[in-house]
Amino acid sequence: MIVMLRRSAAQARYVLLGALALLFGFQLVIVGQAAEIERTNSFSRVAELLPSFLQQGLGSQAMLLATFKGTVAFGYFHPVVCVLVAMMAMYVTTEPAHEIEVGLVDLELARSVPRHRLLTRSIVLAGGSIIAAVALMALGTAAGARIFDAAGFDLPSFGTRMRLLAHLAAVSACFAAFGLLVTAFSRRWMTAFTTAALTAVVMYLIDFLAIGWRPMKLIVWMSPFHYYPALAIVAGDAPTARDLTVLVSTAAAFTLWAYLQFQRRDL
Repeated sequence: MIVMLRRSAAQARYVLLGALALLFGFQLVIVGQAAEIERTNSFSRVAELLPSFLQQGLGSQAMLLATFKGTVAFGYFHPVVCVLVAMMAMYVTTEPAHEIEVGLVDLELARSVPRHRLLTRSIVLAGGSIIAAVALMALGTAAGARIFDAAGFDLPSFGTRMRLLAHLAAVSACFAAFGLLVTAFSRRWMTAFTTAALTAVVMYLIDFLAIGWRPMKLIVWMSPFHYYPALAIVAGDAPTARDLTVLVSTAAAFTLWAYLQFQRRDL
């Protein structure tokens, strides 16, 4: 297991390190931007720039985006951040499809290695990647507050930041498990990763469009992003336990299905 983990980490190191650096830097930029707007008392003008459909769909919560606290928190649920963390995890969990495609799986299973360890290896690496991502995001916010002298402003509380990151990690774990499931049916890495990545993008669009488009509200429950109500978390009235339970249960169900399919498929 350790040998396979080291090999997979080495193969994905450029993708993982690049994504982690981007996530850290993004939080620095967000805090710096919010601090500059706060110092110039320009958040009132930011409120005027919010689209009307957002104000109607989100109600009073929309105004949180026009505050220092809401802008810093936005770094945790920005579409680039949400999709990037999910894709990073899916990149790792779809690796077994690559091993099947190039025939490496024959060499791996020629030794006394249970085939389910190939999936376990990917789950462990994906979990470590997600933990590293949210940890660096938290560190980026703390570093930004110190670098841009923003500690005296209304930063989101430590508890709020941890709840936001816990939801982001749970959403990413859900997509990682979905990527594992797609891999259990695939023979080509590009097919598996592209399918999983496009699904993540579509799910985010469904959740976003549901804010102001009534037909989308009928199917928004399908999107994992629906269970990451970031503004409600910042406001302090989100059903955190229910949402995390749904996300973790879905990830567990996808993972179990992937294991069962991978055990009985022809490699």
